[in-house]
Amino acid sequence: MRKPVLFCSLGLAIVLALAAVFGFSEGRGLLSTRPGNNGANTAKTDQSQPKGPVSKPKPSTEDIKEAARAVKANELGQVPILVYHLIGNREDRWQRTPENLRRDLAELYDRGYVLVSLSDYLNGNLNIPAGKSPAILTFDDSTPGHFRLLEKDGETTVDPHCAVGILRAFGRRHPDFGSTATFFVNTRPFGGEPGQEAYWKQKLQMLVRWGFEIGNHTLHHTNLKNVSPQKVRAEIAGLQALVQQAVPGYRPAAFAIVQDGVPQPYETVVQGTYEGVNYHHNGVVLWAWSASQSPFHRGFDPLRIQRIQVFEDHGSSSLTNWLDRIEPTRYISDGNPATIAFPRGWEESFKESVAGKAVVYDVEKETDRTPRHEQQADNARGVHVTFMWASSPARWNQIVDLVQTSGLNAIELDIKDESGHIGYLSEVPLSRKIGSTHNYLPIREMLKGLRDKGIYSIGRCVVLRDPVLARARPDFMVRTRDGRPLAGGVWVNPCSREVWDYNIALAKEAYALGFDEVQFDYLRFPEGKEAWTSIYPGMGNRHRTDVITEFVRTAREELGWEKWLSVAVFGFIGFAKDDLLIGQRPERLAPFLDFLSPMAYPSHYSPGNYGFANPNAHPAEVVDGTLADFERLIDTSGCRLRPWLQAFTLGPPPYGPAEIKAQTRTVHQRGINTWLLWNPAVVYKREAL
Repeated sequence: MRKPVLFCSLGLAIVLALAAVFGFSEGRGLLSTRPGNNGANTAKTDQSQPKGPVSKPKPSTEDIKEAARAVKANELGQVPILVYHLIGNREDRWQRTPENLRRDLAELYDRGYVLVSLSDYLNGNLNIPAGKSPAILTFDDSTPGHFRLLEKDGETTVDPHCAVGILRAFGRRHPDFGSTATFFVNTRPFGGEPGQEAYWKQKLQMLVRWGFEIGNHTLHHTNLKNVSPQKVRAEIAGLQALVQQAVPGYRPAAFAIVQDGVPQPYETVVQGTYEGVNYHHNGVVLWAWSASQSPFHRGFDPLRIQRIQVFEDHGSSSLTNWLDRIEPTRYISDGNPATIAFPRGWEESFKESVAGKAVVYDVEKETDRTPRHEQQADNARGVHVTFMWASSPARWNQIVDLVQTSGLNAIELDIKDESGHIGYLSEVPLSRKIGSTHNYLPIREMLKGLRDKGIYSIGRCVVLRDPVLARARPDFMVRTRDGRPLAGGVWVNPCSREVWDYNIALAKEAYALGFDEVQFDYLRFPEGKEAWTSIYPGMGNRHRTDVITEFVRTAREELGWEKWLSVAVFGFIGFAKDDLLIGQRPERLAPFLDFLSPMAYPSHYSPGNYGFANPNAHPAEVVDGTLADFERLIDTSGCRLRPWLQAFTLGPPPYGPAEIKAQTRTVHQRGINTWLLWNPAVVYKREAL
């Protein structure tokens, strides 16, 4: 149960008028004052009141639901558990500056987060005001930048630029935010600088006294993979014994795995004994990259907690990127410790065994970010269909039947294809003006049919290869250095904001029509030597990667994180050292996407790629190598992979069921359950699926 806190009384009239929003503002149940007192004749009214305690009417179920609805409570939502390593004088992959740490705290505070301890999270004691969200800070490796003491004029003070100093100062300025954190320590805690090691016992004692927590990170910062169980126990028990030298009887409640060093058996990090020292951890935090589940979520596992590393990620804060990403699904408190509130659509995620009462409230429109939609997106396996193929009801029904009967569950349908044409009557003004829209598809009816059948729909929008727009607006057309239309005039300027707006408007319309997801394709600069020197008005001094990334960032800002968004990219860009002059870099795009779809077509790889003279003859190995490269590049971003796989023949050998199954099997072996098949002729054989 979440712990009770002080009552916050409100008048019944306000409760009814404002749906009890403020009744939970300090984490208590709904309260009201005595009815009938409007403030007039106070003395006479008071004299008429009976002596003794006055009973408070209990809030109705509808009052409780309305209060939860008013703050958009979702106590099954995601919780950011942040991990910092070095705090120092420069910013890099493993180091955060003191100034940026202060900015991080301000970012959390401004977004309505409050700090809670890791122990309270593990125990479900998330007792925070209504409308607020919990965040948890962790610091690994116990370096001086985390906690530094200074001697001046015979007085010992905390360095205001170390993590402890920064947290305590921010907490004093914002007492409603808190200042707690967990420090996962090793031997010589907070040493490594002249004079600092001598304070280690004092520092641990101060942390506990000030409400911080000490976590176990092994005695010698040891990667426990392939280490004997006895060595694992020695490392963990040894660190606990060290902590207890400073704080007798203190038992770290949580253990942080060093890097990816997961030992076997896993239970050795949870509990064990070594040389008379017993340890038992309520939680284990992994070397992983994701927001964590609510402790009331059915999928919550306290022994496998994921964290988000905070660092400057290619010019933007990973914290900001992650907070944006989880905004539609973040944990939001209803302020009532006796209830666990969440919107309808999340019922299947509620862990019924948890203490507390579930409060499920209705919303006007179900969000696209429910657990059911999340599961659909994560497990989407489907085929690409052109709008010309789908314009025949018989062919469309054939594809839908194939998907339903062959273990697939998704269809990607062209919105705007490589020709620049749109297969349905678009209401986007520019599409009408340039004549790109056509009445081939009863699109609303088709998408409703897919949704009714549980088929996930992805709309493909080709962005920068657009012959229709290029002809209608020659000022958008990409031209060579000598003024000729590049490639016959089929490419439009990647730097044009009007081109961006056109495609983003089509994406907005696609969601309104009923598509579950939009995928941008041909989102790149044209390739080839002439393209390298072509004219791109508005380019300035920007790098091509900056242009393409900025389009995706802008699209996400305008579409919001409620919607599912993906981008198709070349598969071989994963092992390229740069952007190959087309502007695509997975690690730059990933922070703004739900899915990145590398086109891992073996026929498109060059001799020698992944060590094969003919990569096309090795579909499993090429797909596996591609996914490994992309995973390495985007692992901290939260973006997931949904590869495009080859279901067509281009060069030897011909591709049939064996080659297609080799690709899909490889994807699943890497723990990815979503993929799409591409065949430009829209020919998919049941035996291959």
